[in-house]
Amino acid sequence: MDFKRSFRAMALLMLGMVSFTACDDEDDDLKKSSNKVIYVLNEGSWNNNNASVSAIDPTDGSSYYYQFAAANGRNLGDTGQDILRYGGKIYIAVSGSNTIEVVDGNSLTSIKTIKPESGKPGNPRGLAASDGKIYVSLYDGYVAKIDTTSLAFEDSIAVGPNPEEITIANGCLYVAISDGLNSGNGYPNGKYVSKIGLDSFKVASKIDVIVNPNKMASDKSGNVFVISWGNYIDIPSTVQKIDKNDNVSVLGKATYMTCYENTLYTINAPFGAPSIEYVSYNTISGSVESSSFISGTADEMPSNPTCVSVNPKNGNIMVGSYLAANDYLSNGYVYEFVDGSFKTRYNAGVGPRKILY
Repeated sequence: MDFKRSFRAMALLMLGMVSFTACDDEDDDLKKSSNKVIYVLNEGSWNNNNASVSAIDPTDGSSYYYQFAAANGRNLGDTGQDILRYGGKIYIAVSGSNTIEVVDGNSLTSIKTIKPESGKPGNPRGLAASDGKIYVSLYDGYVAKIDTTSLAFEDSIAVGPNPEEITIANGCLYVAISDGLNSGNGYPNGKYVSKIGLDSFKVASKIDVIVNPNKMASDKSGNVFVISWGNYIDIPSTVQKIDKNDNVSVLGKATYMTCYENTLYTINAPFGAPSIEYVSYNTISGSVESSSFISGTADEMPSNPTCVSVNPKNGNIMVGSYLAANDYLSNGYVYEFVDGSFKTRYNAGVGPRKILY
């Protein structure tokens, strides 16, 4: 766990809905265009049971709060971490509630709530899927495998202290090992990525990276990218590339990223930084493609980014953000950019963390 981000999360409080575009809780217009709806997983505030899934209808610019709650009559839970669409279902990792919610891919109606057994490793963080299996990192030090037919845990493996995000490439699962609960001692065991063979479900190797690895991504060519958040003192947050042979190279500074085709889009927005950088890289060569892949006026740019994503249907770039710099009390936004230029801004919940298409 990242204590500075945890402190930030503890400060988050749920506010009422503030409208920027047309906004409803639930109505027929959203359901009619459900095949085009974009879902946003909002982390919420730690210990406040207010993680949420909001929705964006890009056909008319509308945004909708609390769609999981509207579909199921209950809150999603505490501290949403990851969301994944696979096989007609959506899987949502909710770390603070120690649950993985499985919902219908269109209606968000609950199919099953998967919860680790008492006394077993838990606290789900990252999600990935392959060959009918869902893989989930558990902050207690494990990666678990879930069968998508039975929706039950099938197996688990110890990977290292406090794993965060995961990604699949080259027939393997790559797991960021942060040792986040040991930050006071400098993350001594949080300096590598565990590489697990999907066929054997065993750790094949440990790849040395910069301290406190957290974010993971991969491209279709088998290149893997990891952002290590460093120690917040003299080791900055850094994005690194891992090739098929486990060779590691540094690309630059970054706190968030996403992979789309052969481009890695990164945001560098460390806590308290005077400016935000938006740098994109070619995933094959590692060279810089753009030193500013989005731009706009102050009102058109995210003031405190929380995630970045690319809509695979049109290539538009989406950036989640808190309301304003150092404002962690309000509902956030998702900004949309077309060809690098601002298009519009949508309402979201507290701390937009992941965007799902």
